[in-house]
Amino acid sequence: MKKYNKLFFTLAMGAALMAGTTSCDDFEEINISPSVAGEEVVKPYYALNNSIIGAQQSPHEAERIVVYNWASAARISGENSTFLSNGRYSDSYNHDYHNSYISDWIKKATLAITLADNKAEDMTSEHDKNFNQNIKSFARIWRAVMISEYSDNFGPYPIAAFQGTNPEFNSVKDVYYFLLDELKAAVADIVLTEEPTADEAKSDPIFGYNAQKWAKYGNSLRLRLAMRLSEVDGAKAKSEFEAVDKSMLITTMDDIAQVKEYNQWNAWAGVYSRSWNIISLPSTMSNILVGLGGVSVAEQRPDLAQYTKPMDYLGLQFADHYADKTDNPTKGFWIDGIPENLDPRALRIYCIPGDKAADNFRDYGSSDIKNTTQPLNDADGEKILDLQGQFTWNYYPAGSRGAWSPKFAKNYAVGSWYDTMLPVLCKTYGGDSEGSRVWFGPWETHFLLAEAALYGWNAGTTAKAAYEQGIRTSFENFGVSQYVDAYLASEDYNRVGVSVAFDHQVEPANFTANYVNGYTNEAGTMTYEYPNASKALYKGGKLNDALAKIITQKYIAQTPYGVLEMWNDRRRLGLPWFDLPNNETSFVGADMENTWTANTYLEGQNVKVFPQRLRYPSSLQNADPTGYAKAIELLGGADNTLTPLWWAIH
Repeated sequence: MKKYNKLFFTLAMGAALMAGTTSCDDFEEINISPSVAGEEVVKPYYALNNSIIGAQQSPHEAERIVVYNWASAARISGENSTFLSNGRYSDSYNHDYHNSYISDWIKKATLAITLADNKAEDMTSEHDKNFNQNIKSFARIWRAVMISEYSDNFGPYPIAAFQGTNPEFNSVKDVYYFLLDELKAAVADIVLTEEPTADEAKSDPIFGYNAQKWAKYGNSLRLRLAMRLSEVDGAKAKSEFEAVDKSMLITTMDDIAQVKEYNQWNAWAGVYSRSWNIISLPSTMSNILVGLGGVSVAEQRPDLAQYTKPMDYLGLQFADHYADKTDNPTKGFWIDGIPENLDPRALRIYCIPGDKAADNFRDYGSSDIKNTTQPLNDADGEKILDLQGQFTWNYYPAGSRGAWSPKFAKNYAVGSWYDTMLPVLCKTYGGDSEGSRVWFGPWETHFLLAEAALYGWNAGTTAKAAYEQGIRTSFENFGVSQYVDAYLASEDYNRVGVSVAFDHQVEPANFTANYVNGYTNEAGTMTYEYPNASKALYKGGKLNDALAKIITQKYIAQTPYGVLEMWNDRRRLGLPWFDLPNNETSFVGADMENTWTANTYLEGQNVKVFPQRLRYPSSLQNADPTGYAKAIELLGGADNTLTPLWWAIH
């Protein structure tokens, strides 16, 4: 056990530093001399607390991982849609995440388990014995979260890491089998009737060390990880999913796994808290939200009714200022207003430019990004006209922009950093947010049950009932439950051909749409063509079948904190529908540079033009070339962003 002593003092001091924030009086007793800061004065739940706090990610690592990587890959951040979603990467970002953070979080969770084992014989009271046992189980559950996060990003992981040996890397399959066994055993060992003391409870920012809630978290995680295997190891996925106790799951907002965020510059800060990370609306998210559910903006916000445009109106067409080598059905248009119908959650996630009457409007301190008027220029840089962004709903197109795109370089509305010409992540989550970062919401449980029931697995419910309950809990989370009944009955399609009503699985039909030539102001009509389902990654071959509905709704509900899971579903199923990145030249300096061709958008979608993973940092190869070589062997492909993980579409 002595090999852990170097870490003990770090934990003790870290816990003491957090005392002012968490109000945990127990932390004060360990602010002592380094010479005596050994295992005997470090409690297991201090180590677990440190792991949980660190994993919230300070603004430094959150910007590099949550914003530039996960939010880009999941298509919730428009201005960052040119990073990982285009196959771009940063070795230094990956190094920070891999070496300084994810390893540290797993290490501390493992230490909590070891400490609990070492201290078990010293416990005298029944409470101490039971609570010590529970902390070990909670730490095993939390470590499973962290290891799955590592594996879902990089791939192979050394299961025996931080246990006193120099471990070999294990395959993604072995990692998942291990995690499923760990969660099963950890939950089984929880003493459900044991309650923590007030001081003990203060050291857990998720559940206050409530045994029942941790057990529900562990079981819900088993559903998540079992479902991850659905496309590659169906029998294992089914057996593991069905074995979970369905009476002990996160199904209501009372049991949500979340951590409060604070306006600070440390791990307590919001993951979207850097003010320059605007998180503007991207094309993928816009196409999903527009029209879905048939609830009018005028009903949601009567004061915005004057700005709304009919659903058959696409906007102002600017063919010379939008790249068109994409399968995005709304490409080339700037809508001079707000679509008549928006999913009711849209205005709770993104705020409209200039909409200061909104209770979640996000203001800015810098005058340049308050500007809601930007020009379209000609090839010589001379202004042709100005676009007005105030009270409009427009998006960043996925893919190249600025210097990488001759057309977007002339379009200052979407080709520069003037992101507030577009809807941006509202103040609930962005900037000086003091919300709560969600690690597992009840909606995810319901959508997992819905998917399982759809496959004929024993989910304890029907696909329709679970699907509708998932939507209801999501609406509750966003505070828009007053619209949910009408929403659930809606047969209106969004821009990519998905409707809400579960039993309405009719494929969308192309329709005649209106638009205005933005250069001449001449009105025109065109045939609006929904995406070609036969050219999508989703193997179902439909736009509006039951699974497309379930994953589309799960995707919206997970926004904005569940970006890693949103990306995971996309890699696993090819759902929801993502438009191909725009490209006029080539994705210079990106892994996609050699896989995206001039005809890709005509040929259809494939995994080589969507990000699949993060590269291991070069520091891993330098420090452990043998381990790195083993990891790449187990990965089964090149160490780049386009090599699919074991459980993903290949």
